[in-house]
Amino acid sequence: MGILAFIAVLVVLVVVHELGHFAVAKLSGVRVLEFGVGYPPRLFSFTRGDTRYSLNLLPLGGFVRLWEEDPRGPESFAAKSAWRRLAILGAGSGMNALLPVLLFTALFLTPQQVVVTDVAVLGVTPGSPAQEAGVLPGDVVRTASGRPVDNSTTLQKAIQLRLGADVTLEVERRGRLVEVRIPEARVAPPPGEGAVGVLLSEGRLTVAAAAPGTGAAVAGLREGDLLLRVGGSRVLNEGDPEAVVAAALAASPGSPVLIDVLRRGTLVTLELPPEAGGLDGLTVQARPTESRSQGPVGAVGSSLRQMWEVLVLFRNEVSRWLGGAGRIELSGPVGIAQATNEITRAGLSPLITWTALLSMNLAIINLLPIPALDGGRIALVLLELARGGRRLAPGKERMAHLIGFAALVAMIVAISVNDIQRVIAGGSIFGE
Repeated sequence: MGILAFIAVLVVLVVVHELGHFAVAKLSGVRVLEFGVGYPPRLFSFTRGDTRYSLNLLPLGGFVRLWEEDPRGPESFAAKSAWRRLAILGAGSGMNALLPVLLFTALFLTPQQVVVTDVAVLGVTPGSPAQEAGVLPGDVVRTASGRPVDNSTTLQKAIQLRLGADVTLEVERRGRLVEVRIPEARVAPPPGEGAVGVLLSEGRLTVAAAAPGTGAAVAGLREGDLLLRVGGSRVLNEGDPEAVVAAALAASPGSPVLIDVLRRGTLVTLELPPEAGGLDGLTVQARPTESRSQGPVGAVGSSLRQMWEVLVLFRNEVSRWLGGAGRIELSGPVGIAQATNEITRAGLSPLITWTALLSMNLAIINLLPIPALDGGRIALVLLELARGGRRLAPGKERMAHLIGFAALVAMIVAISVNDIQRVIAGGSIFGE
């Protein structure tokens, strides 16, 4: 299933890319010799007008073959103006940039089940921006820079979008809403501290009852307690507390299990003694998931905002690399196939999101000024414009593309070797 999903995603990305070149070339009067899905050998083809349309055996891409050798022919790519050639070359990445808008819009239009939790602060690192701002353990974060905080993922995203800038949090503190302004979300924080220096947990389970004389009562749990962590682990589903306690007692039979709860706005740490044997007698009530969707106008707006945020997060991640706070992780076809397989198991919505992110990635990479990529050819056309219309000699241009292609293949092979070693070792592209 994962391999089929990877092939489907790859075919969609490449066909969309090539459709961009194809459509703009046709509109520009350039003869398109062939539009191919997959790489030869051909399975079958048909010709309409001057163009052959082919389906090929190797499903790892696609191509558009233009008539571009003879600059004297009116339908030749080489005969077109520099601006038309730039439009044709950039259209592939343009289509890859448009695809995420359509995919994200479809997601926002479709009802999605959202797990909503209370995101509570368990600890604040001394000397961190959060401590300087006055964030306290037990605070429940309600908004971050004006964004509602539904779970830790939305909070972390809001903070990552503000790296190097201030972050304004609205927190609930013992029943009151308090605004705190964190002066700077750090680009390169000390190891283990995070951008603002807080330890977070999520609460979705509220204690409904702790029967007298049971493990739950011995631990000190009370009705109304919001469970944040049990044995150092999150507990978001009804069966999680007992499962986590059993695992903790099995790992350290003689040690008490720590339970963090929010009780009337105050953070309380309880201990379940090992002789209690478990959390029997505990009844919890889970906060229900919420179904959310948007109308067409809102979905398009949210889609464009999502794309912008992805670009901002990418820029911030590059800043983290340059600041020494992160490692540059490159993956080739093998790594992307592995990641697609993992994401497919999570459902259709994550797979669509992953496809959108890959499409944006492909759009950016193809515009890099690397010979053999669209960006390399665009760079040569821009050089032509800078030279007053004088083109680079065809032989030199072919040599530049050949060298670039060889370097690109070598890099893909090296990255793929690393990906294969990771797969054999049982590792994940996501570091899990």
